[in-house]
Amino acid sequence: MNFKINNFKVVTKLLLFSTNFYAITALASPVAIYSNVVQSTLNGKITDQTGTPLAGATVHVKGTAQSTATDQTGNFKLTNVKKNDIILIRMIGFMTQEVHYSGEPNLLIKMEDMSQNLEEAVVVGYGTIDKKELTSAVSTIKQKDMIAGSASPLLAIQGKVPGLSVVSTNGTDPNAGISLQLRGVNSVKASQGPLVVIDGVPGGDINSVAKEDIESINVLRDASAAAIYGTRASGGVILITTKRPQVGNAQVTFTSEYFMETIRKKPKVLSAKKFLEYGLGKDLGHKTDWYDEVTNDNPFSHRQVVNINGGSETASIYATFTKRDATGMAITSKREEIGGRINSSFKFFNGFAELNSNVSYNEAKAFSSNNDIFNNNDIFNMAMVLNPTETPYDINDVSGYNVLVGGYDTWNPVAEAKLRSDVKQFKYLLANSTLKLNLSEHLNTSATIGIKSNSEHGSFYRSSQHRISRENNVDGYAEQYNNKYIDRVFEWTLNYNKRWDDHSVNAVVGYSYQDFNGQGFSAKNSDFPVDGIKENDMETGSYLVAGRAGMGSWKNPWVKLAAFFGRINYSYLDRYILTATARYEGSSKFDPKNRWGFFPGLSAGWRISQESFLKDVSFINDLKLRAGYGETGNEGFDAKVARRMYSADTWFLQDDKWFRTYGVMHNQNADIKWEVKKEYNLGLDFSILNNKVSGRFDMYKRKIDDLIYEISVSQPPAIHDKTTMNVGSMQNTGYEFELNYKAVSNETFTYTTGIVASHNKSTLNSLWGNQTFIDKKGFPAPGSPGTAVRLYPGEDIGRFYIWKFAGFTEDGYWKLYDKDGQAFDVREQSKTQADKSFVGNAIPKLQLSWNNQFTYKNWDASIYMRSWIGHDVFNMINMYYSLPNVKSQNVLSEAFDKHKDIKGEKELSDYWLEKGTFLKVDALSFGYSFNANKIKPIKALRIYATARDLFVFTNYTGLDPEVNINGLEPGFEERNAYPKTRTFMMGLQVNF
Repeated sequence: MNFKINNFKVVTKLLLFSTNFYAITALASPVAIYSNVVQSTLNGKITDQTGTPLAGATVHVKGTAQSTATDQTGNFKLTNVKKNDIILIRMIGFMTQEVHYSGEPNLLIKMEDMSQNLEEAVVVGYGTIDKKELTSAVSTIKQKDMIAGSASPLLAIQGKVPGLSVVSTNGTDPNAGISLQLRGVNSVKASQGPLVVIDGVPGGDINSVAKEDIESINVLRDASAAAIYGTRASGGVILITTKRPQVGNAQVTFTSEYFMETIRKKPKVLSAKKFLEYGLGKDLGHKTDWYDEVTNDNPFSHRQVVNINGGSETASIYATFTKRDATGMAITSKREEIGGRINSSFKFFNGFAELNSNVSYNEAKAFSSNNDIFNNNDIFNMAMVLNPTETPYDINDVSGYNVLVGGYDTWNPVAEAKLRSDVKQFKYLLANSTLKLNLSEHLNTSATIGIKSNSEHGSFYRSSQHRISRENNVDGYAEQYNNKYIDRVFEWTLNYNKRWDDHSVNAVVGYSYQDFNGQGFSAKNSDFPVDGIKENDMETGSYLVAGRAGMGSWKNPWVKLAAFFGRINYSYLDRYILTATARYEGSSKFDPKNRWGFFPGLSAGWRISQESFLKDVSFINDLKLRAGYGETGNEGFDAKVARRMYSADTWFLQDDKWFRTYGVMHNQNADIKWEVKKEYNLGLDFSILNNKVSGRFDMYKRKIDDLIYEISVSQPPAIHDKTTMNVGSMQNTGYEFELNYKAVSNETFTYTTGIVASHNKSTLNSLWGNQTFIDKKGFPAPGSPGTAVRLYPGEDIGRFYIWKFAGFTEDGYWKLYDKDGQAFDVREQSKTQADKSFVGNAIPKLQLSWNNQFTYKNWDASIYMRSWIGHDVFNMINMYYSLPNVKSQNVLSEAFDKHKDIKGEKELSDYWLEKGTFLKVDALSFGYSFNANKIKPIKALRIYATARDLFVFTNYTGLDPEVNINGLEPGFEERNAYPKTRTFMMGLQVNF
């Protein structure tokens, strides 16, 4: 790509402007008036194959702007319909249907469920293929499949996709991120999660997409499907397709949801009375429940979404406006969001050319999110240990709070949070336009330009009355930063799709280019004359004139990716199917000799049910055997590694002047090359008993070679002590299973149920050179517990590397096992690293979800449950706070019950490991759809309610056995864990 950035921006803006202009024109244009023709009124009803009415189906007279939607009873009415018109019916989750109108006054139309139809188009890399021709492990989630009661689309698919682990980084905090991991760990240093592609633009943030805007989420689970995305597909690929505009009169949908949270479980610490009774501290005259003080009482949140959809055959638009205000359980946690989307579609020259555009913009303001300055979750840790006879408030203090100073790791968490402000503002723009030319019935070509622009502005202010300000004798601290990231995309594809006789070919070839740019600026200052202006008057701090203020800026290297790719899918007799993909991709992160990589994929399918020996087996509707192999890469590491780069280094004094030196930023490694994942997948798809029972089974094995990691090196000859290198390999094995059963289906009652199950094991095969192991997960003071994770060749990821508990002495002191399996008293023999053992495993042996959905007349209900079986959890809260040998701090009630006789310092041992198996009632939902066809202009009205995280059945004694299991340090319930909550949601959806 040789065009300049400015030219790229001009072209992008012109395309987006023209798209929105024509979209608005399309909606504003008057409907053509037909005359001198015989017209009639058409009444009809839309149902599924069982006769159940379908509400909200779009009924459109093809070639005109006439359209309507069915009411809650499935009925519709169209006027001015002419004989021989084509009636087009669309409904999410059902096959689009065309009906030739012959003049009859009433029509009964039965729609076919896509899940039963093998002609359903499944989104794959750079196109779609029929479901029956799918040869790879691909999961499809429609909007109707999502779990209610969550604002995040990712949490709405938790447990729905086999092998996909979706974990919140901080519980139900509205500012929490989402961690994704597909089929286990795939690297030790480079990118871990799957690549997210939104409407064809790689690298998007799925949480910036409203759930209501999502048409489908397709997860490419195996490498044969993901290979077409090459270097960023080692962790799998998630394809997000947003809704396209529909033809017809403008349809408006309004959704409003209201949320309330309550604490489901909190730590059981000693009351003020017990605290004094056990002599743990002084009586300061108060009774304080610190956990209540740092949490909001039943925090309330809400979100509103407005969708507008409509247009003509040649110009149509889909638009969304969203607003969300969310309050978290932590006292200062809050999030405000506002956003919008415009998807438009235009056809020119009798359908020869099409212009499709997607533009979304979102702004978010996050209050008291975790950062490098202050971890907001630490208030929960402090709430457990603080003296319960202390008070958070002091009317005699200028701040109004009891600001505790001078103590070791002891502070008032309420004052800590309230006497500071921490706000981050995010802006997300994701836009792309695609020009498609239909060269013939079977051949088309497309060109896409896209841009992703994210910016982040952070501001932090610590009051002059804050504990740290008082201890340092400084009147306040302020910091601001601005970061901006811009990714640009250009892609060209040529598609060929043809079916003839017994053959079918679906093929695509193309070129892709994407570059990544990022830069930022920050400033900080201290000691301000007044508090009221906070960080908005940073130059007034005295640290600036004293030369003690800080300022910095950065700019990332310009990273470029370019690739040539292709896919061909061939089917013979709809029975024997072969799919081949390839991507040849280069990255500027690598030295020229290692810059390009080739990533092939090959898979095959055999529809056994089409063979003559099974054609007469009536209970088998479809049976397909799949097998695939693919290779994907991972370039998700620091762009500076392969190049010699320089940065500011030390200062030196010469002639009474200070000079700044520049030196080599890092140890260069021009030989670094791609991490490559090679994966085999074997699968079986089936549908039996008149499609009442369907499912699939997959088993896989994958190996990742040339792992990227930093290893220790000698100085000299190296300048720095670490060098990034290709150091080893790891592998993943596992299986996945899905089973769906349509138990009951008639006009008044339906019941469907489905189970998703998966198992994964990740093993580090080898490291290289002097890097024989990697220790991780250090435990904090007090004491010197050490680390609890070791990555070691031959061991599974998820095992704990700790000392083994051997019991207690008669007088209550710890005993551990040494390397020879002999028990010893820790007072008489010092434990060593060699005495540690690999014990337990944080990764569940089986992850399950079970969904049940019911409808009865206008009522609907669902219950969704999840379970992890056979995993271990390290209970850090118990380890630190359930022993009695402490002074001047509170402890768990267990310290003077189960552990009352234990003496000595805590030990990092498997004593604190617990079985984490659980069954969670994850979501319980009810809804009612009103017969609103007589309430103009309302066409449909539904109210619904959902309760999330209702109950957890487990023997685990901590707060929640569902801890983080992603990455290299899984299985720990942290000391400062976010409160475990229940969420109750009420919702209303109205169609106009």
